Amino acid sequence: MRNKAWPEYLVVIAVVATSVTCSKNTLVVHDGTHRPTDAPPQLTQPPQERDPNATVDFFEHAVREPLTYVFIPPRALRSWWEEKVEAYNPTAEDDVENSTWFTHRNDRQRMTAAEVARGPGDGLGPDVSGSWTVFSAKLEGITPGLFVRDAAGVSYLIKFDPSGHAELMSAAEAITARLLHASGYFVPEVSVTYFDPAQLRAGEGLTYENALGREQPVDDDILQQFLRALPSGPDGRVRAIASRLLPGTLGPFNYKGTRSDDPADTIPHEHRRELRGLYVLAAWLNHLDTKQHNSMDVLVEESGRRYVVHYLIDFGSSLGSAGIGPNTPRKGVEHDADLGATAARWFTAGFYARSWERYPGGSTHPSVGFYSADLFDPGGWRNNYRNPAFANRTIRDGYWGAKLVASFDEEQIRAAVSAGQLSDRAAQEALVQAISARRDLTVAYWFSRVTPLESPGLQGSAQTPQLAFQDLAVAERIVPPAGRRYEVDFEFDAARIRHSGIQEPLITEEGYGTLAIPPPPADAAFWQRLAELPVEQRIARLEIRAVPQPDADRPRSVRFYLLPVPANGYRIVGRAY
Repeated sequence: MRNKAWPEYLVVIAVVATSVTCSKNTLVVHDGTHRPTDAPPQLTQPPQERDPNATVDFFEHAVREPLTYVFIPPRALRSWWEEKVEAYNPTAEDDVENSTWFTHRNDRQRMTAAEVARGPGDGLGPDVSGSWTVFSAKLEGITPGLFVRDAAGVSYLIKFDPSGHAELMSAAEAITARLLHASGYFVPEVSVTYFDPAQLRAGEGLTYENALGREQPVDDDILQQFLRALPSGPDGRVRAIASRLLPGTLGPFNYKGTRSDDPADTIPHEHRRELRGLYVLAAWLNHLDTKQHNSMDVLVEESGRRYVVHYLIDFGSSLGSAGIGPNTPRKGVEHDADLGATAARWFTAGFYARSWERYPGGSTHPSVGFYSADLFDPGGWRNNYRNPAFANRTIRDGYWGAKLVASFDEEQIRAAVSAGQLSDRAAQEALVQAISARRDLTVAYWFSRVTPLESPGLQGSAQTPQLAFQDLAVAERIVPPAGRRYEVDFEFDAARIRHSGIQEPLITEEGYGTLAIPPPPADAAFWQRLAELPVEQRIARLEIRAVPQPDADRPRSVRFYLLPVPANGYRIVGRAY
């Protein structure tokens, strides 16, 4: 098996060296601050636009890769036996820096309900005070849409709910976009909008592609004929989801590999913590269509610098919506083309049955579709087809994503759901409760697989140092504070100190507590010898593992790296799960 400890150790060495040689960029773990995020490298010329083939992408990830495990058994055995490589870009705090992929929002500074409801941009959507010009159109197929310039000259993609399922797709897209934005991902401005069809005008040279693949001209009469076929309210207005177009688009990013024409894109995407951890949020929100075509690289110019920002787009297949209609209980339990489940049914002559096949329930609100906590497996959820970053996720990635999910409370969830503008209040309340229930299941699953000690700090004196922490499993009411115990293993080779034991500290209802740490030697001769050692040999290692509840799995430990300092015993310089 691969040794996962060595890259963590190298990170610690680098952090210690940085903190010793450059006080301006000192990493501070206990107060949640970070080094300044470096500006991305300057682009000398714009990257080329990517236009991958959707059919090829589906075949690669839904068919070819799964089949290799069937026809090449050694690969399947290696996949099962070998430990996965940890993400390449965690900080010494086992977090990620703000970047062009992700920026911390709600998990660092709680957003107000109004901020969550607004989402990116002003949250107002298209200007309906005047006419709209349609400059591109898709009038046929199962997902028709229009590209328009509103009364203010701003361009939007306008999409409509599937026939017979009013509000379903538009609400799902608006809600999911806001929760992903508040989590820290880059998403376009998306809003539910209502417009009068008479406002729309066909732009000069407007055409659409008919069912035979031929370009057909579109004038105002044809446009109005299309709009009259859409469902409308008593006032004649049509409901749609409006996604503001991103300027400088370069096509989608791949969830595997890097862009060779972007000097800032150096980490393989399948090994990025932000993309691996996205699995947890996608599972929570049932964001099924997480393929590369639902992402977008955008060229940004700011203060004379050009760089690429990476967006997630198109959330119509999320929550209870499948985009073209309501979801079914199978969605999220199996891939669309699930070779494993198909083979199991075939070899058992149909006796094998998954949970969704035995599930008696279904959709109860047409505007919500099927979205429930009943069949939800936070660690076994499956999107439409295999995503390379999701497939490479580890427990550490899952825990990171779960902390983002845990940052939301019911007030914020209600605010996000309100942006879906559901007319049925019972449906809106059911959706709030389902999102909240899946949040709780997500947090309980991932927090029970690690020892979730956060907000670490050192207190006490050099003679009686203590590690202060917050146990998130207690804070989230997953385990009770009473009787919470920890296996503590301390190693300080430079001082020849080794100590192991079980501690049962007093922990508050909010999860705050302290653990005792063996102090470093007090004699001056030791500190003189320590100063002569290479920095990597001065590190003490404190490993803590929560003692599991009865019948629970043994969780992963958390490891703190400590640098001895004469003033108060130690300083935290790194952490890993």
